[in-house]
Amino acid sequence: MAYDLQEQEQIDTLKAFWSQWGKLIGGAVLAVSLGFLGFKGWQYYQRSQAEAAAVIYSQLETQLQGAKLDQVKSTVALLQRDYPSSALSSNAALLAAKLAFERNDLGFARAQLKWVLAQQGDEVVMAVARLRLATVLLDEKQYDAALAELSQPRPAAFDSQFLDLKGDVLVARGDISGARESYKAALAKAAPDAPARDFIQTKLDSVGN
Repeated sequence: MAYDLQEQEQIDTLKAFWSQWGKLIGGAVLAVSLGFLGFKGWQYYQRSQAEAAAVIYSQLETQLQGAKLDQVKSTVALLQRDYPSSALSSNAALLAAKLAFERNDLGFARAQLKWVLAQQGDEVVMAVARLRLATVLLDEKQYDAALAELSQPRPAAFDSQFLDLKGDVLVARGDISGARESYKAALAKAAPDAPARDFIQTKLDSVGN
């Protein structure tokens, strides 16, 4: 079929354009396609990682119910090795630290709480970890280290708890005046209906208000 002059000019123009830009356009299309496939692959990987971590975490919950600290240590180590960025790993470390503290394994408890803080994750999780770490350090009579943890930034909702524990550390260190001020500040920060208010008031009364 013969082309008329106008059609032939259009064809020639298209050929020239494709000759100049075809490779670039083809490369761009390929890059977009690979990017899309990569994104889908990453989503699948993230989903599979989360599911695998959840399976191990469910085993940990059973072990915690049985207070099997040796098994808990192994399971937490597995989560931290294979899924360090998972929120489940940080939760597992907090729970393992609690059991270890109850069993007086303060070294393991301290190590787990420091691991959580090293992840630089959710600020609420980090605040809980700092409180528990300061409690462990207080039990170990590492008063300066405990106070250093309690001086770190935290969400305002935790102010009362941090100040209350700071008062406990100061009492243990023999700084009764400082403890008194800390308990007063803890009461001032506590919500009117906070269950801990009466307990803080009792401690304040014991150091003289």
